[in-house]
Amino acid sequence: MKLRLLALVGLVACFFTSAHAQTSTNDVAFVDEQGNVINNNTTIVLNNVDHDIFNPGWKKIGRELFVQNRSGKSLIVTLHCTIKKIEEGEVKVCALKECSISDQPGSYVVGSPTLFSSTDKEVIDVEHYFKQNEKCEITLHLTTKEEGAEAEKQGSTLTIKFDTDPTGVASVTSSYAGSYDVFNTQGTLLYRQLTSLSNLPKGLYIVKQTGLKEAIKKFVVR
Repeated sequence: MKLRLLALVGLVACFFTSAHAQTSTNDVAFVDEQGNVINNNTTIVLNNVDHDIFNPGWKKIGRELFVQNRSGKSLIVTLHCTIKKIEEGEVKVCALKECSISDQPGSYVVGSPTLFSSTDKEVIDVEHYFKQNEKCEITLHLTTKEEGAEAEKQGSTLTIKFDTDPTGVASVTSSYAGSYDVFNTQGTLLYRQLTSLSNLPKGLYIVKQTGLKEAIKKFVVR
């Protein structure tokens, strides 16, 4: 009897641990200008070339992205930049009141401040400077932890490719999607800001979708 009770307690603990992990999925997320969550592991191709007016003979490809604390509490947020491939020039990433500039493959910390929970988005300015060969690939990765805590949580990852080759653009998709709040049929919130419904246990749910498409619907997992 005691063994069964311990097993039951263990299962309940696992359930709540799993629920908490999924709830924290988008606590801090990459978002677009409208505030829509950019899915984890999305790849974005940048191909709009401008001339660098401050450095004759140089060109640049750049874009503004955003990061937002959606958790409802203050968190220490670290933005990591990894240059996976660069043919020439340098990559500059400015965010969270810091900048990282490098012309070599490797991983760098851009900034690690306390990000207060609010509706305001923090700008991430990404630029690649080059003369002839623009091909470059970087990843941006978020980690978070609560103030005073030792444990660090892994967050979203975003891949950015600088490539003007149209065949390269066609082979990569960038997916912007909203998130899902999941309730049971009694209206109790079970999961908040999920990016996917594929891992829900069997059952009947009420799902509120936010983002590009907003809707409330029943969702059955068989």
